[in-house]
Amino acid sequence: MKFIKTLMVCSILITGLIIAGCKKEKYTSRDTSGLKPPPVDTTKPPVIDTSVVIDNADKTDGWQVAGGDPVLVTTGQKEGKGYIQGTIKSGQNFMQFIKTLPAPVNTKVTLTTGELKFWLYVQDVSLLSTDGQVQFSSAADPDKKRIGWGFDKILPTLKTGWNHLELKFTDGQPTGDGGPDLTAMNFIKIFFSTTAKVATDQNYGIDDIRVAVVPPSTK
Repeated sequence: MKFIKTLMVCSILITGLIIAGCKKEKYTSRDTSGLKPPPVDTTKPPVIDTSVVIDNADKTDGWQVAGGDPVLVTTGQKEGKGYIQGTIKSGQNFMQFIKTLPAPVNTKVTLTTGELKFWLYVQDVSLLSTDGQVQFSSAADPDKKRIGWGFDKILPTLKTGWNHLELKFTDGQPTGDGGPDLTAMNFIKIFFSTTAKVATDQNYGIDDIRVAVVPPSTK
């Protein structure tokens, strides 16, 4: 009997030692700096887009392009369902995009606070000349109640592929009749040419035309 009791005591001791050996050893943190990561700043207001859409270029309705009918391309667009494509055919050298809006648009900016923004796709920028202009009108006419930007100033900013143009009204040239009524804009025309007649078809695209307040300078 004593032998059995002794055996039981030994078994209990051995089991206890095994359990103690399996417990994880606790170590104190080596980071003694006491520093904590800064809390997330939730005081900054979310960025709200207050720009006014002139045309999202998701339909060909109201669009005209030089040399044929406008094409809605639904891949590779910068916004929405697609973009408007025009093509300078082989042997030609001129392109224009014209959009007459179905209803006037109030841009909610002034000639000192606003800018016209849109995406322009260029297949090969090396082919372009400085001839051309971007025209924005409230008279449904490119020569009346408009503001314009010469392509000679725009071309140096362009590259092959998509370009996001931000044309400040303060950099544009208004017509002598007082310029556009920015509360009732209804017409945009973008035209340019190549330095020579192209040897192969050249595609160009327009997407996401809108007006926004010029952001404050960070300088």
